[in-house]
Amino acid sequence: MPGPLADLDLQAMLAREDAAAALFAELREGLVRDAGCRFLTASVYDLERMRSRRVYTDDAEIYGLGNFKRVDENRYFDTVIRGAQPFFSTTIEEIAEVFFDWEKIRRMGFESNLNIPAVADGRVIGTANLLAEKGHFDARRVARAMEWQPVVTLCFLLLTLRDPETATFHPGHRLTHAAEPAVEG
Repeated sequence: MPGPLADLDLQAMLAREDAAAALFAELREGLVRDAGCRFLTASVYDLERMRSRRVYTDDAEIYGLGNFKRVDENRYFDTVIRGAQPFFSTTIEEIAEVFFDWEKIRRMGFESNLNIPAVADGRVIGTANLLAEKGHFDARRVARAMEWQPVVTLCFLLLTLRDPETATFHPGHRLTHAAEPAVEG
């Protein structure tokens, strides 16, 4: 595979029992290195119920795995879910326009975000959600991060091979199954 994973034995990685988690670990490393991501989560979507569920987090105490979060129809939804395009902002004010948990994001010290959609079979199946300091995700960094979009999609496709209702990308690079999650917000 050309691009971000050119030096990786992709066939061997895909054959692993923990392929989704192992590939996601490579994705995380690449997004930190190439786009300067400071905090990463990943979400799957249940659009029938207008909610998303976290399947990866850099810090489970701040953003727990498995918790459902409501999805609002707004500019983010139009851009990412309907349009299958990345959403990014460079100020907390822009984040506040679309995310109800913007105050938590600000308390964490972040004011810039980038959401990379995983697009397969004509629909968004998940997103990699990146945070960084104010002004960070400019056009150059967004372009660098978007080089990883095929890997984002492959990670989510691998995740769905497990139990699509409860599977997560575990920070220890193993898949785990979350208990019935609580609804946030």
